[in-house]
Amino acid sequence: MSNEIKSIQMPKWGMEMSEGEINSWHIEIGAQVNAEDDLVDVETSKIINTVTAADSGVLRAIVAQPGETHNVGALLGVLASAETSEKEIQAFINNHKTDSSEVQVLAAAVAEPATPEPAPQANVGTAGLANGEDDSGVSASPVARRLAEEYGVNLNNIAGTGRHGRVSKSDLEAAVTAAGGQLIQTNNGAQNPVLHGDDSQIKATPVARRLALQLGVNLHECRVSGDRGRVCKADVEAAAAMKSKLPAQTANVSSAPSDSKSHQISGMRKTIAGRLQSSKQTAPHYRVQIDAELDNLLATREQINNASTETKISVNDFIIKACASALIRVPALNVQFDGEQVRYLNDADISVAVAIKDGLITPIISGANTKGLESISHEMRDLSTRAKLNRLKPEEFQGGSFCISNLGMYGIKQFDAIINPPQGAILAVGAGEQRAVVKNGELAVATVISLTLSSDHRIIDGAVAAEFMAVLKGFLEQPATMLV
Repeated sequence: MSNEIKSIQMPKWGMEMSEGEINSWHIEIGAQVNAEDDLVDVETSKIINTVTAADSGVLRAIVAQPGETHNVGALLGVLASAETSEKEIQAFINNHKTDSSEVQVLAAAVAEPATPEPAPQANVGTAGLANGEDDSGVSASPVARRLAEEYGVNLNNIAGTGRHGRVSKSDLEAAVTAAGGQLIQTNNGAQNPVLHGDDSQIKATPVARRLALQLGVNLHECRVSGDRGRVCKADVEAAAAMKSKLPAQTANVSSAPSDSKSHQISGMRKTIAGRLQSSKQTAPHYRVQIDAELDNLLATREQINNASTETKISVNDFIIKACASALIRVPALNVQFDGEQVRYLNDADISVAVAIKDGLITPIISGANTKGLESISHEMRDLSTRAKLNRLKPEEFQGGSFCISNLGMYGIKQFDAIINPPQGAILAVGAGEQRAVVKNGELAVATVISLTLSSDHRIIDGAVAAEFMAVLKGFLEQPATMLV
């Protein structure tokens, strides 16, 4: 590798990814790295992935610290040979710019030329830390050195507590605070905000671009869920909802009970909150409910499971298959909507809500209408297991044409679910239970399940939702009809 310096950057896993939170580094500064070695775990809105080395070399600098959130393309660390000087490494970090197409441009003038932010060193409290001899020889982490320049602090005035007396980020921030200065804060509480640059090159629908301007949202902050890889109206609304909600996270902290505990929510939970809030605010939800008798289905399930020791079909597997079959029969419900255009899908890609730590995720059974119960069962079990291990690929949980949320295993009889954009509808499944029913004028007992469909009234009319539920009920009560 000679003296060439290589950057470790935040990758882009999936179309919707715009940022990631640093989880943990696998190696320390000074360690030898070979190509394909694991470097750092990054948590996105839904999964934890590992950044691997594209080149070999020595890890000379860690720029992104655990707990920090950085945009796609951001510099996370630096690889170089052991002979490369610290001055060269620091110069590389200072001069690093991410690709403008992904991008975080670090020049404040690009983001808001008319109202530049005052320099951090304007804080009166840090003036006493500014004087001193040349501090280029002071041992300091790259992050601490960069912050020192931003705060106007001479590193000779900072007592280093890091390895070998190195000045760390926390050392610098403690000194600034002790001197009466204020730390720069972003909306989410992280220091040293990353300023987003010109977003004119970001692909977005005209409505989304106009709305972003009105709401003060930079398109770099938005996920991408629209058609042809464009930011759509719903993406902008979700970003705006997150921005408006974040300040409330720290409200009334002083009035909290002394025996309570608080912690910052994860990136996944923030994304879930933003998307569901946007969905609830922008999609006019309406609901239709129907009951279905499951006795024939349970008998069919028992026959299948008794005939095979390798496959154990669940009731949920039948529901996935039934929904897929019903979507093909009623294609007006098998859609995606980005706020402007409706996309009708040929196959039923069924998302299934799976509870995981810090939230939920919706892995997708692609083309469920073309698959048998055994295939659906194996695939669902695999997706659910990998979802709980944060090891799903982006394409395995992004998109989908319809969603199922099943809380029956918790004894919940009936509930309403919020639509998962860009999908147009979601089915809430309650517990199957024995109920009194009337058959042929006589009272009888049957195993009954309550199903509630939430639909987006902008694109799905009530008659369509009612037709879908009637077809779904038929498939569940006569399961043989969906197996042909």
